[in-house]
Formats: sequence, C-alpha cells, structure tokens
Amino acid sequence: MPIQRITCFKITHETDIQGLLDQYADLSKTNKKDGKPYILETSASKAVDDPRNSGYNLVAMTKFASMEDVKYYDEECEAHKQLKAFAKGKVEGAPLALHLEV
Repeated sequence: MPIQRITCFKITHETDIQGLLDQYADLSKTNKKDGKPYILETSASKAVDDPRNSGYNLVAMTKFASMEDVKYYDEECEAHKQLKAFAKGKVEGAPLALHLEV
C-alpha cells in the first residue's frame, strides 16, 4: 500500500523557506534507488500564516510505494541527505513527520 509522508518544519528565518522549497524541487528530480527514481510524488509549500500552525511554516509531502522505500529515504537516499544537510541549522527542533497509508 502506498505511503504518504507529510513533514512539517519550523524554519527559523523566513528567508530560508525558499531555499528549502528549492531543495524539495531538486529532490523530486534527483531521487534514485537502484538507479531509478523511487519517490512517487513530491511537493512542498509555505504554510499559510495561522495561529493554529504552532510555528510550523513549511509542509512537504512525499509519496512512496512502501514503508521499505520510506526507510531507504530516511537512511540511504543521497538526495534526501543533501536536503537534510541544507536544512541543518535552519530548522527549529525536529520536524513533525506523519505517515499515512493511502
């Protein structure tokens, strides 16, 4: 069953949001597993300012074919490693990640 991952970030400086959006666009183009793209869908957007956001100001959605692919994404994916390296120091606390079977 496909897995939809929703990740919410608290980006410390407003000026860093576009950079992280660009990183997600790159991730969409460069993700590879066994030499082939494996992420089914990727999107990221700035959250609409609302007090209920609890400080989360960027939301990313990635869709995978399986939890095995999610594990690969978290532990081995070079494109995701690049995204995390870019985000280091720009995100307050740990991101909130939710996984949904869709």
